[in-house]
Amino acid sequence: MEIIDSNTVFGFWPKRKADIALPTLLGLMEDNGVSRACTLSARGILYDFEEGNRETLEAAAEHSELIPVGTVNVSRWIGCLEEAQQLVDEGVRLLRFFPQYQEWHINQAPFQKLLKEVLAPAGVALMVPAMMGVTAIGEMAAGVSNPIIIDSLRYTFWSEAVVVMQQVPNVFVETHLGGWYEWITDQVGADRLVFGSNTPLSYFASARAQIEYAKIPASDQALIFSGNLRRILDI
Repeated sequence: MEIIDSNTVFGFWPKRKADIALPTLLGLMEDNGVSRACTLSARGILYDFEEGNRETLEAAAEHSELIPVGTVNVSRWIGCLEEAQQLVDEGVRLLRFFPQYQEWHINQAPFQKLLKEVLAPAGVALMVPAMMGVTAIGEMAAGVSNPIIIDSLRYTFWSEAVVVMQQVPNVFVETHLGGWYEWITDQVGADRLVFGSNTPLSYFASARAQIEYAKIPASDQALIFSGNLRRILDI
């Protein structure tokens, strides 16, 4: 079954000892049968988003199995609108945000301006961490047509996520933290879940096993592992 991973990163991770070098990511992809992976340079998360985006695009140009993910840090703000527009112009289909490390919120004016002036008109997919608040993410998604993927959603918030997904059709959830897949697919459908592993920061095998051992049809597993992300990113 084809696997496309929505949630990977490469580079250097100073927050704890972890090997996330690009060769490590590529090796894990090959070892685990991952055909493609959405990824970005950690430099863009923790240091300079412009430099990080260039590293991401260079890695994707060299390795066709990588799908480049763009990012900006709105707490820095200077250059955010221009960089986001450049990413869109260069064909980046997914932008991911890391306010948990950068100390900002999606309800704040800078992100709202970025959303209104660049992201919403482009219609690109956006990945936002669950810590922004699932209901707040749903309210944001209700005002745009962009696919919004919630990442790092702990199982304790799945009930909130299900209600949000029932109300807002362009909200999706990335799966690496797992939970309750039989119930979720029954409530909102397997077409609202996208596989993610958080590789190399987390163990790939545990993320895959949660889907493989869920009591859902193989057709639903195929949607989660690759079909939904192919549709969202048009790849």
